Amino acid sequence: MISLEDFRAEFINDINASAASDPQHPYPLDVFIEESIEVLRDAYSLITEMEPHFWDFSEGTKKYNNMHINAGFLDIPSNTLNLMFADYNPGDIESITNEFLNNKSKLLINFFENSLKDFFFDAEKSNETVQFANDIHNQADSISRLHLFIVSTNKLSKAVKKLKLSDYTFNNRTYTIDLDVLDIEGIYKSKLASFKKDELVINCEDYGCKGIPCIKADVETDLYDSYLAIVPGKFLSEIYKAHSSELLESNVRSFLKLNGGVNKGIRSTILNDKSKFFTYNNGISTTAKEISLQSVNGTQFITSFKDLQIINGGQTTATLAATSIKDNADLSGIFVQMKLTIIQNADPDLIRNIATYANSQNKVKTADLNSSHPFYIKIEDFSRKIYAPKAVGQLVQQLWFFERARGQYDQPMMQMTTKKQRDEYKAKNPKEKRFTLTDLAKYCNAADALPHYVSWGGEVNAAHFHNRMLKQWEKDSAYFNEYYYKTLIGKKILFAFIEKVISNQQWYQERKAYRPQLVAYTFSKLVECANDLNLRIDYGDIWAKQDVPPQFEKDVASIGKIVFKCIYATQGNIGTYCKQEACWKIVKSKDYTISDSLKKILVTPQDIKVSETSSKKDQRFADSVQSEVDIFNKGPKYWASLLERGLQQRVVSAQDKKNLEIVIKYCKMEYAELSKFQLKYALETIKKLKDNGIE
Repeated sequence: MISLEDFRAEFINDINASAASDPQHPYPLDVFIEESIEVLRDAYSLITEMEPHFWDFSEGTKKYNNMHINAGFLDIPSNTLNLMFADYNPGDIESITNEFLNNKSKLLINFFENSLKDFFFDAEKSNETVQFANDIHNQADSISRLHLFIVSTNKLSKAVKKLKLSDYTFNNRTYTIDLDVLDIEGIYKSKLASFKKDELVINCEDYGCKGIPCIKADVETDLYDSYLAIVPGKFLSEIYKAHSSELLESNVRSFLKLNGGVNKGIRSTILNDKSKFFTYNNGISTTAKEISLQSVNGTQFITSFKDLQIINGGQTTATLAATSIKDNADLSGIFVQMKLTIIQNADPDLIRNIATYANSQNKVKTADLNSSHPFYIKIEDFSRKIYAPKAVGQLVQQLWFFERARGQYDQPMMQMTTKKQRDEYKAKNPKEKRFTLTDLAKYCNAADALPHYVSWGGEVNAAHFHNRMLKQWEKDSAYFNEYYYKTLIGKKILFAFIEKVISNQQWYQERKAYRPQLVAYTFSKLVECANDLNLRIDYGDIWAKQDVPPQFEKDVASIGKIVFKCIYATQGNIGTYCKQEACWKIVKSKDYTISDSLKKILVTPQDIKVSETSSKKDQRFADSVQSEVDIFNKGPKYWASLLERGLQQRVVSAQDKKNLEIVIKYCKMEYAELSKFQLKYALETIKKLKDNGIE
């Protein structure tokens, strides 16, 4: 396994190399910030999101203190302001001391204080950090917690024992301050296959509740235990304020971000009719790895939870917290019913299904996004076996690496003992060809003319894509084939090309802001302009060349400028404006005709249809072969059991019975193979049983 010292050296080399080749992050510090955000969000679940911001003020006055910020995010659903200080040291490793942490924390807190004052009022309104600071000022009464992050390529000194900071008070309002430090050792550990984040333990007494009364449900299963409980609203509010991002499954986070977190009806009941809250509210659904119970006078009380997760009811919980903060509401006397499932073996499929069905009433759902859905597994499989065409002078044929689950890219390298092995791995799987589930969603939604979805970023955009994908999967899963995969990579290559072109434009260089939105909108507008001519972008050709033809550059630059003028025309927050479909309608309405040189290399819808049809046919054949193999591998006993349960529950027709008997004979090798129609009818029966909960 790679040592910490070797990891650090290669980590810094990779960051420097990425900065040298990536116009999006031309400075090593920028790349380090993006890497740190990813680790904090995906490995440690300490944040739901964080956006790069920069402001440095070192000429403090009596009115305004020195300040420095490298990233931040105003997470209104959790009433939290996240602020980051980044310490990128490419030289010899140094110790991070208490003094260093206190000084840098003070700079972050000063940024918050200066935002509450009028420091940024006269600054350039289109600057992203200025808008961020003004949002903080405008939403100050919704903030209860400052979560500070210090990230560094240095190592935390062993002398640093406690990272607790005192509460901060400004204008008679007190804010809780939390500090987390991500040092090089924390980054190193997050890449290991053995990595597990610290389990979240909630002791009820720490949140003003001696115990939560509950009854155990007799569900007669060894897979899980179930409890029904009555939870004080104040307890939910307090644990949410302290641990919001760690408490929420990804799908709940996406739903809250999209819907603002606070439900007006719930808030009104809290403020005006709280005695009826329990009756009006549907309650919450939760899971946990473990609980502690105490019996008092024959009543069971939950006294602690290990890894509590709110999988349905996030909006109820967020609204309780927000109303207690913004309206200073008294939550005493408010109680919420809770269904709690203790998963004995932390079965991820069971947890995911609970989250899926518990959230079935929500428009946006399942946003760890079911990374084990067959679609993502299929994309992963393609990405491990379909090599990209070699470029001129390229020695090693390379793969585009889809990281379906956290750590898939880094963990193999962490187990390699020599630099030569790691270099060979990176030559075959270069980091710039790695992409994640949220990246995939970004490319596809931009190409499908949904830039306002892309502008929501990360989980919310991925949730939109996921729901659209599910509809297509149910309609025809063969649509997702090798041709689809190659066009997906073509979209990724074009997306990066648009980033590069926009980064080099003078109008962008003057402000250097809102590039993710500019890229998404430019991509979508380019697609729409081609559609207006009944033409299509040939992503297959981009895959074949592994590059974007130069004819695209002029049009991308021109369309980018149109988008730039549109989004900067708003008088409000540009980031918020870009999330609205109204913004896309305005951009779409702007006249633009694609140049003749680009028209010549676009293709017709009929050309695309020919490629899609041929690839779908091949995929259907491959799927049928795989289905037959899967059926055989399950064996005759499995299918006989399925048939017996289907008959007992009266969901199997005479034809279904015949279909399953053919499958049983096939598994016993009484038939050499299943015919096309036998397989088709067998799969229909299997789906029917599955829909009835028999599998």
